[in-house]
Amino acid sequence: MHSFDDYYYFYLVVKHGGFSAASEATDITKSKLSRRILDLEAKFNVTLIQRSTRHFKVTPLGHEFYNECVKIIEQADSAQSILLKQSSELHGMLKISCPPVMMEHQIRPILNKFLKKYPKVEAELELTSRRVDVLHDDIDLAIRTNFSANEDSSIIVRDVIKTTHCLVVSPEVLAGKEIKHITQLYDYPTIVLGTKKQNYHWHLHNQTHNEVIDVLLQPRVKSNDLAGAYYAVLDGLGIADLPYLTVQQDIASGRLIHILPDWCSNIGTVQLVYASRKGQRLVMEKLIETLVEGIRDYAKEFDGYLT
Repeated sequence: MHSFDDYYYFYLVVKHGGFSAASEATDITKSKLSRRILDLEAKFNVTLIQRSTRHFKVTPLGHEFYNECVKIIEQADSAQSILLKQSSELHGMLKISCPPVMMEHQIRPILNKFLKKYPKVEAELELTSRRVDVLHDDIDLAIRTNFSANEDSSIIVRDVIKTTHCLVVSPEVLAGKEIKHITQLYDYPTIVLGTKKQNYHWHLHNQTHNEVIDVLLQPRVKSNDLAGAYYAVLDGLGIADLPYLTVQQDIASGRLIHILPDWCSNIGTVQLVYASRKGQRLVMEKLIETLVEGIRDYAKEFDGYLT
């Protein structure tokens, strides 16, 4: 029987989309990956990958073989989990993606408490608002807030809790005036998330009268990251639609004004995203359980969540 290591090397190369990418993600040399897969192809007299200096393509047979390799890796992880459950202390590396502002205001205390409890667990954090692909970006767990239904059946998406957004502005922008009606929003500059959209709007929902209004925008500031919008509104550049959790302390201190408080400007869902439940490591299971419980407990103490 051929070495199962070669199946693993082939799995890594296809998963990461190339020899160089797989080498960078795993610290296995490119030459070793290439040599072992060539040996595998030679042993069975098959072509699994068509490659040249500028070309990388998995053959139909390669795709079929890859799907079986995935099953082997998952079964190996499952077997390892049985052994790990005999250990009194969790250990292992976790690669986690989370937006920076979300990490600061919601996730940091829960995650860091988990890491203190299990000192042999290591964490690699990718703090980004980019929508990562857990299958191809080598991420174990992505934490995000989503505003639309998930359409990717190849990943596991666990909804944790819903969060609310609100419209906020710096006092200097209002200059002593008060916004009492939605039409007054058009008198002020606006700040939005997203830089690639053709049309921008706020979808406002009145929590008392169940009325819904779309406010079309011509934003002055566009940001691809929540932090950019947050600091722009703090610095007095306009009105922004931000998570209540992010701005509640600024509202309480008077640094920001919550305008039109009867209107909810957005509702998002905090989600945990990962590749598969099958063969999931014990440390991942425990982290997911800790985050779900921690976020929901946090929601009982602070406004900004819908329970």
